[in-house]
Parts: sequence; structure tokens; C-alpha cells
Amino acid sequence: MKTYAWWGSGGSEPPPELKTKKQLREIGLAPVNPVGVIPTQKYDLYLYDPNDPNSTKPKRQPSAKQLEVLAQNRERSATKRKYWNWYRSEGRFEIDRAAAVQWAQSLLDLRNLAILDTETTGLYDAEIVEIAIIDSQSQPILTSLVKPTISIPQEVIAIHGITDLDVKDAPTFPEIYPAIAEALKERELAIYNARFDLHVLDYCCKLHQLPLLDLANDYHCIMQWYSQWVGEWSRYYGNYKYQALGGGHRALNDCLAALDRLKTMAADTPFIQYPSGIEPPIE
Repeated sequence: MKTYAWWGSGGSEPPPELKTKKQLREIGLAPVNPVGVIPTQKYDLYLYDPNDPNSTKPKRQPSAKQLEVLAQNRERSATKRKYWNWYRSEGRFEIDRAAAVQWAQSLLDLRNLAILDTETTGLYDAEIVEIAIIDSQSQPILTSLVKPTISIPQEVIAIHGITDLDVKDAPTFPEIYPAIAEALKERELAIYNARFDLHVLDYCCKLHQLPLLDLANDYHCIMQWYSQWVGEWSRYYGNYKYQALGGGHRALNDCLAALDRLKTMAADTPFIQYPSGIEPPIE
């Protein structure tokens, strides 16, 4: 086997009739035995003579069945490419939207659904000044002002409008605690911005040395699902942007607004809307 130099290197170049494996494929031939080689630092490039039956042979033609399978595989690959291009650009938002609708519909089907909201003395380690719990038919299960142990700050009053005078004769948290526990008993709980309200409930229980309501693993956050349904993506947070409730910052009205968010989602189609020509790949 003769050794040649790389084309244009100034050495002994291979004659033009010798072909590489790639060039053989382009003319429908398969390699058998090389007749020449070009050594490189990374690999040896073998050369073949198309006119020598000992060096090359005709490439075997696929059968009709093989051609059919090849066409099917190409079609399947094209379907996958279309699907994943759609998924990366907009499809994942559509899939998440449909999942949110299915979740809302299943939640509204529950007979024991309870929606809760609180108004407080602040954001962190705050006390409850109003609480409301409704069912899926908008009927109040519990609604009450609550007298905190501290004065309500003016900046918080500016948000929900509840003053110290409003809660002067209201029950304290220990007094209303049994009613809250009973209202949530054997209920599937849904909250708009659940993390905040659950933290407030836990804080008030600890403040008054009462048993925790133990709701941490038995609740639904409407805000997270509603934000997913709206589909406004935040690149900064790598998640969906939270959507304001718009209930007016009074407990009962906020419960009703949260229920309205659920009904809005549930009224949407639960099926993924694929664009024309796009369909999920069949594995």
C-alpha cells in the first residue's frame, strides 16, 4: 500500500482516481481494501481505487422493505424535529396551560373544597386581622375579623383598610382557632399565594402556643397554577411570573376572587392545542 502526502502539502499527492470512503459513498461504492494511505497526526486516511474490484465493490441496494422502513424512520425523525422545535419555542407553555386547566377542573369537582384567605398586620411574622373560608359554591364557611396582640401599622391599614377600631371587639386568634380548625376539617384546601397564608397561620399558632393546623402537605396554591395558565414567563427567575389576585385585599373578597380564577381556568379547553402539522412523536 502506497503512502501519499496531504493535498497541497507539497509532497507526493494521491492520483485523482483514488477516493476516500466518503467519496466512495457518493458514487455508490463500498470500500474493500485500501490501495493508499495519507498519514495524519490524528488518524490515517485510507484511499481506494474505484476501478479495482479488489479495492471497491458496488454498494448493495436496499430492498423495497428496507426503503419503506427508511422512509418511515425519516418521517418519524421529521415529526420529532417539528415537535421539539415547537416545544422549545412555545409548546411547553401550551402544555403547561392545558395542565393548569385540568388541575382547575379536577379541583372544582371536589365536594370538600375550601378556599382560604387572610389579612394581616404585615408581611413577615404577622398576625391575622381577618380570615375567610368559602366553599366551591362561593358560600362562606367562616368569615371573621380577628383582634391581634399588636396595633395594626398605618402602612398596612392603607392596603386592606382594617383599623384597630374595627377589630376592637373581634375574637382573638385563640378564640377563633377552634372554628378555623373545624372549618378546615376534612377539607381540600386551596389558597392564592398559599405559602404566605400558611406561614401566617403557623406563626399565630406558635405565638399563642396552639397546635399547628398541619396543612403544609395538604393544600393547593392557586397563584402558582394561575400564573402557569397565564403563561407569562420570567427569564430572570426561570419561572412563570406571579399574577396579582385583584380581590381588593379583604379576606372574603379575595376568596371569591381566587375562586373566580379557578373557574376561569376550568372554563378553558383542557386539551393541548397543537398547530397544524405538529403532533407528539410516537416512541
